[in-house]
Amino acid sequence: MENDSPISASARAKIRIRIKGIDYRMADQTAADIIASISGTGARISGPFPLPSQIEEPRTALREEIRSHRRMVEIIGSSPKTVDAFRRHNIPAGIEIAIVAPDEPIVPDPAAPPAKRNRRHDSRVAAMQFLCSWEVQRHADMVTGLFDFFSERPQPREYYAFAEELIQGVIRDLALIDEVIGKYAKNWAFGRIARVDLAILRIAIFELMRRTDIPPVVSINEAVDIAKEFSTEESKRFVNGILDSYKEELGRDPRKAEGG
Repeated sequence: MENDSPISASARAKIRIRIKGIDYRMADQTAADIIASISGTGARISGPFPLPSQIEEPRTALREEIRSHRRMVEIIGSSPKTVDAFRRHNIPAGIEIAIVAPDEPIVPDPAAPPAKRNRRHDSRVAAMQFLCSWEVQRHADMVTGLFDFFSERPQPREYYAFAEELIQGVIRDLALIDEVIGKYAKNWAFGRIARVDLAILRIAIFELMRRTDIPPVVSINEAVDIAKEFSTEESKRFVNGILDSYKEELGRDPRKAEGG
């Protein structure tokens, strides 16, 4: 287990656990297992949510691109019991774990391209991250879950007003949205869809379904861009294929908004 910084007494109230692995399914499962192991220790848990994937080896004529996939779990109000439960957790081979100082930036990746300072893009990313967490935890107390999540974002909560609209809308219309995904995810069992891709699809389909004030191509392009940044090399094609098929069903001009 890698430690970026020791867990001092002053840091025990808040801990960030960063998980990294080449296999995104293993990274997701490890995050879920860690949450399960510490959920009975009295701490509140925010996450897991995805961080941008990293290219470890670029594609060549002889091999596919290799990416590492990262997840973050934030533990709030931790105690020695929480720390002990985490330390006793068995980490599978191929997974790296880092305990990150609470004041360290959430995405400390100097090799990453400059972040887009686009409010709606940032909100879509935040909504995707929260929905990935929600898929694991299905927060019984959404008020606290949202408070914990937005308290740790790099911008004030009001900056992410659009993210909250997306989160609430997706959860409200989840059955209809998942029906669309199941219809167009040909040759893919629903349970095999990567958690990140599923969250991206849910957000974009909600926009296509309910937000006629947003041109469909904007929603689709944003979804593909987020898939390229946070998921696998194949995800952008998978996401684009489903959304493009659903777009044709809508009967709208894909480049025009129709009013809110």
